[in-house]
Order: sequence, then C-alpha cells, then structure tokens
Amino acid sequence: MTTTTTAKAPNQSGAIQKAAAHNAVKAGEQPTTIKGWLKAYTSEIARALPAQIGPDRFNRICMTALTTNPKLGECTPASFIGAVMNAAQLGLEPNTPLGQAYLIPYRNKGRMEVQFQVGLTL
Repeated sequence: MTTTTTAKAPNQSGAIQKAAAHNAVKAGEQPTTIKGWLKAYTSEIARALPAQIGPDRFNRICMTALTTNPKLGECTPASFIGAVMNAAQLGLEPNTPLGQAYLIPYRNKGRMEVQFQVGLTL
C-alpha cells in the first residue's frame, strides 16, 4: 500500500534570492538557470541534509531530475529550491526509483512552479 502526501514549497523567494545574491557576490555573477541556483545554494542544502546523505550525491540526484524532466528547468527558482530544501530537510531523495519523493512541475497563475510530493510505502 502506498500513501502519497502533497506539500507545496513555501514561498521563500526573498530568502532564497538573498542567499543566492550573497553567494553570487562571491562568484561574481547572479545565477540565470535552475542548475546555477542549485549550485549557488549548495552550502545551504548541505547544512539541511542528514549525515547519511552526502551533498554531492543529493545535488547529482537533483541535477538528474532536471535532466530527465526539462519542465523543472522552466519553474521559478524559489519554488525549485524550496522543494529541494524540503526534500533535504526530510532526508528524502527526489525523483529516484525508491519513490521517496517527487519534484513535480505545475502551472500556478501562469507561472511554472515545483510541487514537492512525498511518497511513503507502508
């Protein structure tokens, strides 16, 4: 039996943009793609992850999700990073064959956003 719970990524655009801008100052430029935002936010994601999941593995999983579902790349950076942070805080690997969690693109009031969905096996 599989139970699915849906939770939308919180609207953290201000905090995410401030953190990315802070990281961009170090790098010299602002991220322009979702992959760029993911790289800029790597240290924050690493701090949110539990010890058993390494940040390199988690980022690779997120990059693979972007590659396998190009619609994720069209989503707002705030919704994508918010969904990734939800998965990191829960210690779940999104869009893997384990089915622990999913990053799902959807249209909200004309904007593409990411929905974080948890899949639990009982």
